[in-house]
Amino acid sequence: MIQALGISSTLFDPKSPGRLCRGRERWIQPFELTEDLAPIHRVVVSGAEFVDDAAANATRGLPHSKVDVAQVVQALFPRKTLVAFMEDGHPADIPDAAEHVEMYTANRAGGRTEELAVRWTRTVSGLREIREVLGPETQPRALGFLLLDADHTIDDDAVREALFLLVGMSTLDSPPAQFQPAALPHLLTMARAVILLHRDKHGPAMGVYSHEPVAIEGRLEPLCAKAESLLVTFGIPPMLARWDRALYELRERWDEDELGPFPVPQAPEGQRWQPRRRTRRKPEPVVEDTPPPAASDEESPVDPAVDDTELDEFDALLEVSSEE
Repeated sequence: MIQALGISSTLFDPKSPGRLCRGRERWIQPFELTEDLAPIHRVVVSGAEFVDDAAANATRGLPHSKVDVAQVVQALFPRKTLVAFMEDGHPADIPDAAEHVEMYTANRAGGRTEELAVRWTRTVSGLREIREVLGPETQPRALGFLLLDADHTIDDDAVREALFLLVGMSTLDSPPAQFQPAALPHLLTMARAVILLHRDKHGPAMGVYSHEPVAIEGRLEPLCAKAESLLVTFGIPPMLARWDRALYELRERWDEDELGPFPVPQAPEGQRWQPRRRTRRKPEPVVEDTPPPAASDEESPVDPAVDDTELDEFDALLEVSSEE
């Protein structure tokens, strides 16, 4: 089996957020934004495990890349203090040293079922604390992290209100909606970066949203080398993209003299992704529109679908009615 880590760096428009995670998750219906917004940069990291470059039965998500969420967070934000946050969490999953813990009852999908839920935050620093607050790799018990700027802390009411607007109206429908994209611009006036844990097909993926581009060059290569995981660059978020196409493009630019043979076996012919060949269409012949011939006064047009017998019977009825 081949394990790989996929990464993309693109711009994100909260006014038109687009699809999210191939039907595993969706955005909360965004409210209208009328003001001009500064560009939001988005870095998405996910993973996959597959047999060959067709990636037909690939398992997708960070846990399947042999690199976990905590390692990626620590690599992108080394020696930074982050704030983990949760909304609609389970009371049994409150981590040690949690702050701003609030219990409440939440309506679940359908509207009639109420369950005890909890929200909390926790300040973390270092790989061990990030792993503690996340818990299980496949079902992390935090929704994400904040990298606050120097002028704000999680104790500020404005920060917590902006955070609640981001995560407080989530739904557990299928697919679930966890985050409000229109809340990101305001939250990013107080935070340097917002890290959200999205749902890829078989595990979590990570999205980093910020006004300034996040430095990713050279940050994940050591992790992949240590875990023997292949680093794959995508043009769109890997939780939306096709791994077979990304592997094809990576093979095209792979330098075997410097890096050795391409580490992903080829799939049987006919199963691998191939670029579409564009064929030039032959020009269609131009046919001039000619008006139909006008009917002459001497000869009226006759509908061939009308039976002459029916016309004779109709004329006979007219003559009888006139005589009466």
